[in-house]
Amino acid sequence: MIKSKRARMSAARVALGLALLALTAPAVATTLRRMDLNDLVSGADRVVHARAVDSKVYWEGTVINTDTVFEVIDEAKGAGPVRLTVTMLGGRIDPVEMSAPGTPTFSIGDEVVLFTSPRPDGKKNLVGFTQGHMKVIETPGGDKVAVSLVAAGVTYVEAGAGGPRIVKPVSGRVPLSALIENVRKMVDEGQPAGPTMTKRPMRLDSGKDRSQP
Repeated sequence: MIKSKRARMSAARVALGLALLALTAPAVATTLRRMDLNDLVSGADRVVHARAVDSKVYWEGTVINTDTVFEVIDEAKGAGPVRLTVTMLGGRIDPVEMSAPGTPTFSIGDEVVLFTSPRPDGKKNLVGFTQGHMKVIETPGGDKVAVSLVAAGVTYVEAGAGGPRIVKPVSGRVPLSALIENVRKMVDEGQPAGPTMTKRPMRLDSGKDRSQP
């Protein structure tokens, strides 16, 4: 009995040591296929405007996962429960912290647009990893804007004539109402309804939707 207990304690220490060693190793960049709005919508079972209301960090085998619960405010594609749970790799359970470059993190109260795909356990993944979410911010004028941010530590590639090539990511933003309406049109018509995001920074000092000259 004593030997068995000591063996379990030793195994636990080894596992923790390996985890801490992995965390001190040089970070490896995440490489993703660049996805545009058409790709995200076609790959998603649901596209929703939602608010983060709860989260849970837990061990799953030798990795840490974070589940974030979102309450759906509006739905552009698909249907389902008013609450959905997105699972992402990474999180902190003292003294261990795990993360992968580009992994989105959410705080309670955050509003986002999510492009989700189903998991066998009933939870959700994000289509295209970090590309499958957009932050929703409110302008001083009271309008809501969906913002696609460039994640640090992520390399994007796309198919080219000579094979895959690296492309420079560009952030974009669009009025939230226009994005939701555009996605609905894409779903209804079964084809793209035209671009809605501007790659130029939008002024946030007024309620008007305009881009810098």
